[in-house]
Amino acid sequence: TLLDSMAETMGNTVKWGIASSALNNFTGSVQKAYGYIKNLDTSLNNIRIVTEKSAEEMDKFAVKANNAAKSLGQSTTAYTDAALIYYQQGLAEEEVIARADTTLKAANVTGQAAADVSEQLTAVWNGFQVGAEETELYVDKLAAVAATTAADLEELSTGMSKVASAANAMGVDIDQLNGHLATVVSVTRQAPESVGTALKTIYARM
Repeated sequence: TLLDSMAETMGNTVKWGIASSALNNFTGSVQKAYGYIKNLDTSLNNIRIVTEKSAEEMDKFAVKANNAAKSLGQSTTAYTDAALIYYQQGLAEEEVIARADTTLKAANVTGQAAADVSEQLTAVWNGFQVGAEETELYVDKLAAVAATTAADLEELSTGMSKVASAANAMGVDIDQLNGHLATVVSVTRQAPESVGTALKTIYARM
């Protein structure tokens, strides 16, 4: 009788543990889904405020953003957050979509948050006055050099964000700057921010 009682108690304990775990997982999933939807709604609302788009236009944009994010292996919120940054710069939708797509691709490579990558690439694109049709080309250039040197894409984009505008003003093109940054970072292993700032000073003095 004692053994039967112990067995029943143990069985109930195991059942309770399984049920409790399932309930906790379900509750956690619901909370996570609610938080995601809330964040996405906030992101879309911020875009609507900046662009003054109608509700119908935002619905269409949300569908585009969702499809693009899926194809890039990112969340819709990551896409809309990146797009918001470019909308805040006063760019047209074609330009925004091109930059947001490229930003998420770069974020997949570097493992950074899309918001961080967008800041770095904005400095590069604006520094060299890059149009929508060339946004991906410039990132491809960084990726190609990163693949053949000891400087990775994150380091190159970070360093370039500090010097792109000055380099362009001094007549140093994207390929030259890419080579300079990759060489210095590869050899010295200094922080890319420091290398970019140092090159900015060097170009100005030259």
